Amino acid sequence: MMRKYRCLFYSFFLLTSFSFGQSFKTVGYLPYYRFALVDQIDFSKLTHLNIAFANPDSSGRLSTGGSDIEPVLLKAQQQGVNVYISLAGAALTEDQESAWLKLLLPENRGNFIAQILDYVKAHQLDGIDIDLEWGHVNEDYSGFILALRDSIDRYGLGLTAALPGQYRYPEITDEALKAFDWINMMVYDLTGPWSPQNPGPHSTFAHALEAIDNWTNQGVEKSRLTLGVPFYGYDFSDLNNIVARSYGEMVAINSDYANLDRVGEMYYNGLITIEQKTQLALQQLAGVMIWEIGQDDFGAYSLLDRIWQTIHQTVATQSTEITKIGVFPNPFGDYLEVDLGSEVRKTLSIYNLQGEPVFQDVDYSRINTEELSPGFYYLVISVPGFRQVEKLLKIR
Repeated sequence: MMRKYRCLFYSFFLLTSFSFGQSFKTVGYLPYYRFALVDQIDFSKLTHLNIAFANPDSSGRLSTGGSDIEPVLLKAQQQGVNVYISLAGAALTEDQESAWLKLLLPENRGNFIAQILDYVKAHQLDGIDIDLEWGHVNEDYSGFILALRDSIDRYGLGLTAALPGQYRYPEITDEALKAFDWINMMVYDLTGPWSPQNPGPHSTFAHALEAIDNWTNQGVEKSRLTLGVPFYGYDFSDLNNIVARSYGEMVAINSDYANLDRVGEMYYNGLITIEQKTQLALQQLAGVMIWEIGQDDFGAYSLLDRIWQTIHQTVATQSTEITKIGVFPNPFGDYLEVDLGSEVRKTLSIYNLQGEPVFQDVDYSRINTEELSPGFYYLVISVPGFRQVEKLLKIR
C-alpha cells in the first residue's frame, strides 16, 4: 500500500476581526452608460456604490456624461448603500484631459474643489472617489488630494482612490496616500487589447496576492485596501481584434461558462475564482471592489450574488473549528488525493506558477493530474471562513 505523504502546510490565512460585519466593504462601480440597468441590479448586496464617472468642463462644472444620477442614487440609498461620485476614469476625452490639467493647478484647485463640494451636497452623496490614471497623475495630483481632504473633512465625507494593484505612481506622496480612507486596488487589465503579444488571463489569484504585497510594502495597511475584481474578460481569439466581453455575455452563451475562467482564448473570472478572491479579501483586506456591476449576470449565475453569499457564509462560520485538510502524495504523479473530511462544501483549485487555474471543481477527493506538466503548482482549498494553500511538485 502506498505510503501517504501529507503536504507541508504552505500558507494559512487567519480571519481578522475588521473584515467582518458592516466594516467589510463591497464597492461596486456603475458607469453612467449602464444606468438603464438600475432595476436589474440588487443594490442591497453592496455597501458602497461608486457612480462613474463625473468629469469637469474647463470651468470645473461636473457632468456624468449628461446622464441624471438621481434615479440610481435613489435606488441605492433606499437600500442603505453609501453612494460616492467617482471622478475622472481611464478614458478621458481631450477636453476632459485639458480641464483636469488646468483645474489641478494650485491657483485653480480651490475653486474646483468648491464646485465638487457643491455637486456632492446637491446630490446628498456620501463621498468622493478619485480615478485619475497613468499620465493624468502628475506633480499637481498630491497637492490636489490634500486640499480636497482638508475641504471635505468638515462635512464628514469619505475620500477614496482607484489605483493600480501592481504599481504606485511616483507622483503620489506618502502624505497623499494617507489622505484616502481606503484604496480600491485595480487588480485587472494586466493584459488586454493594448498587449496582443501577451494573450492570457488579465486578473488571476496570483495577481491579487502581488497587489497586496505591493501596497503593503508601500506602507498602506491591509485595512485600507479593497481587492478589485473584474466582471468582464478579454477574447484573444483574433490578435488583430481583441475584444472585451462581459461576464453576463459569457453566461448568456452557455451557463456552464459560469464556473470557468477560460473558454477558448477568452479569459475572465468565473464564480469559483470570484469566490476565492472574496475569501482572500475577507481574510486580509477591508473589502472587495467591482468593475463593474452592470456587466454581471442578473440571473442564477450572478457574481455579485456569489460575493454576497461568500461574505455571509464566512461570517456565519468564522467561529467554526476546521482541521487542516490532508493532500497526498507530494511529490505527485498522475493523481492527487484530498482528504475532504467534513460535509462542508470545499472548492478545490490548482494554479500553475503563472497564476493560471489548471483545475477547478467542488468536493473532488481524487484529482486526475495526468495532463499536468512536471513542475510546481499551488492547490487552494476553500471553505467558508477557511483557506488552505499547498505547494505541490509534479515529478512525472
